[in-house]
Amino acid sequence: MGRHVIRELLEHDYDVLSLDKVAPQSKVCPSWIADLTRASDIYQALKGCDGIVHLGAYQAPNLAPDTEIFANNVTATYNVLKAATDLGVKKIVISSSIAAFGFIYAYRPWPPDYLPLDEDHPGKPQDPYGLSKVVGERIADSFAATHQVTISSLRFPGINFDITYTDFRERHRDPEARRWGLWSYIDARDTASACRLALEATFQGHEVFLAAAPTSAMNLDTNELIRKYLPEVKKVKEGRKGNWSCVDSAKAEKMLGFRARHTWEKHLGKQTCSGRSSSDAPSPLSSPPTGGEGGVRGKRSE
Repeated sequence: MGRHVIRELLEHDYDVLSLDKVAPQSKVCPSWIADLTRASDIYQALKGCDGIVHLGAYQAPNLAPDTEIFANNVTATYNVLKAATDLGVKKIVISSSIAAFGFIYAYRPWPPDYLPLDEDHPGKPQDPYGLSKVVGERIADSFAATHQVTISSLRFPGINFDITYTDFRERHRDPEARRWGLWSYIDARDTASACRLALEATFQGHEVFLAAAPTSAMNLDTNELIRKYLPEVKKVKEGRKGNWSCVDSAKAEKMLGFRARHTWEKHLGKQTCSGRSSSDAPSPLSSPPTGGEGGVRGKRSE
């Protein structure tokens, strides 16, 4: 995801410094080796910058021991917000996740209260990753209460990095496997656009935004999917037809000007589902693990 954000910022005339635990494979902007769990690394990097996009985290559970995932993600977010506010950085963007709601990685699955999800839906994560995202958002609330800043927490669904969308044909065969991800997704290029737009936002305080593709990852009617695979959900917004997304991006559209531009339909067209299995695994549409930290700071060139 970081590569897409860097490219988006560079294309919009930002000066970018990339922070990561490992050196980039290809260098398109200045980059520093940094560990976001060490506050001193961040203070040095943020001097003179106008904004920061915080992406550094374990990107799912089971990539490390539970305590390591939670401690790493929460500590990194606190350190970024602490250093940014101490140094007068006014624009802060945090990559959050719909895992904060608690459906995707739940040990004991529970259905949404209503669909589509919006930012007001309660979150009850049972896993260390989803819990770390909720705590990170509360940390952002705390700093926003005492500083004049603009903090955006962007809750993304599973991120698709394959711009050809060829594997979506296989995904269409097994809707049940992705029910706890609510069949939602977002293209990596659209996550980058959302991050840039959040950097340019003018509201004060901290806001949580959902940002997703406007349609589901399935080629089936979403109302039918809910009736078959999530029958416990009794409150579904009326009037929506086709493969509408169970993640509502209306707030991001209104406050950030976000519009997802990349969808599987534009690449594959409407496909006919030819079969499905009985698998009930969590949604695999999450960012590939890197095990590292990362961040991007941006200052628009004149």
